[in-house]
Amino acid sequence: MDINPLSTLDDVQPDDLDTGSVVVLNLLKFKSGDSLQTYLEYVRRVMAECADSGIELIYGGELKEQIQGDVGDWDAVLVVRYPSRRHAYEMFRSETYQAISPLAEASLEKRVLWPSEPVFPYKTQTINFTGGNWFEMLQGQK
Repeated sequence: MDINPLSTLDDVQPDDLDTGSVVVLNLLKFKSGDSLQTYLEYVRRVMAECADSGIELIYGGELKEQIQGDVGDWDAVLVVRYPSRRHAYEMFRSETYQAISPLAEASLEKRVLWPSEPVFPYKTQTINFTGGNWFEMLQGQK
């Protein structure tokens, strides 16, 4: 599976990229070994070097028991928000992102990127997560 979004972006891109904020669900399956450390380096660099895209990491977590449904075998989920699809798609196409992308390719066996737009009224707020191994590793504490 090609991990780089450019492999499919042109096939799925809608005509209107400016319909408002978009939340992208990231389903992740890691390779074995130090792939989590490599992936966290990818996340650190994307958040720092692609900040002008408006990217906001809302949540990242390890998947646990599957209660219902059959969506495949995944290790983790990330939820990321962008101001619009245009911001996300331009980031994926940028030279900066493309220079960082090999880290994701080295760490992931497979990935699903699935944009969504709100259909219900919602209120956003910042939630501060202070625990978990990922948080410590992302902050460089482990």
